[in-house]
Amino acid sequence: MTRRRIGATFAMAVLAAAASAATPAPTPAPVTLQVGVYQAPPFSMKEPNGEWYGLTVDLWKELAADMNMPYRLVEAAPDAILDGIGNGRYATSAGPFAVTLEREREVDFSHGYTLSGVSIAVLNMRPEDRWLAVVEALSTPTALRLYAGVVVLVLLAGISMWLLERRRNAMFAGRPAQGIGSGIWWAGVTTVSVGYGDKVPITFWGRTVALFWMFVSLVLVTALTAFTAAKLAVVEFGQVQGPASLHSAHVGTVEGSAATSLLQREGIMARVYPDGASGVEGLLSGEITALVYGSDVLRYYADREQRRQIRILPGTLEVLTFAFPLADDSPLRPKLNAALRRILNETHWQDVQERYLGGGATALPQASKR
Repeated sequence: MTRRRIGATFAMAVLAAAASAATPAPTPAPVTLQVGVYQAPPFSMKEPNGEWYGLTVDLWKELAADMNMPYRLVEAAPDAILDGIGNGRYATSAGPFAVTLEREREVDFSHGYTLSGVSIAVLNMRPEDRWLAVVEALSTPTALRLYAGVVVLVLLAGISMWLLERRRNAMFAGRPAQGIGSGIWWAGVTTVSVGYGDKVPITFWGRTVALFWMFVSLVLVTALTAFTAAKLAVVEFGQVQGPASLHSAHVGTVEGSAATSLLQREGIMARVYPDGASGVEGLLSGEITALVYGSDVLRYYADREQRRQIRILPGTLEVLTFAFPLADDSPLRPKLNAALRRILNETHWQDVQERYLGGGATALPQASKR
């Protein structure tokens, strides 16, 4: 009996070992990727229930499904996301990141998926405020000093003409008040026109002063006209009319954006806001006179501003390519680029861009190899 039991036990052990060797080892579950994201409409937006959507978010969701990779979206600031990608905390970002030289020193990038740019947003002048702005523009301390200077010079020219002509010219004779008044009249009409011809100097020194005053009047009228035109142009078009105006304006931008790096390179001081919504609020409140940020984000806020106060200046300061940031030598990069090539070549990608950007940006239908 003992031998039989020992034999049966040995046989069962052999069969169990064989069955165990024939069963394949279980495949380890794929690692859940940590993907950073932040608010940047229309690329990445958050619903009240916490669900994320937008151009970049929707593209990432489709890419992750194509690669069969589980992920979790983690909200963080743009700079924190880039730092996290560099130290391995995040695999990539579902928020928009433009490829810049500064960023490429820190992280790598996938193929690009859309083109956009950096633009300038300013405020439109409301009709009810226009006349008040004209009065304020033409009554600044500089304007008042200019007006006072013209008046003083006209008075001096008029008195000088009276002193030189009063003894020999009946047109400037009479009591001092009458003669000085005639001189001032002559100086005034000479300043703003060629003169009426009712009062003219006849002495040598009178005509010499008159000739000198004509040249001075030309300079005064030109300066006054240029000053007034410049002030009215500011009222009509705003203080910021292009990139050159940014150096003398109150400029705002968004922390961690490509616009921030651009302004730093150009030596333009700017107030930095934590996100686009805060920057727009600063523009609407008058805290800044120009907001420099991504073209599509600015257009998104401008289209949704109820009073239509925000205007995007034509042109772009810099053309940007948007791509997914990755760590150097990231194993995700080949798979991500392959998935991008497949998805960007599908016709529905154009529909996605049209839905979020309205044709405001340019797609990259074919991702080239780097």
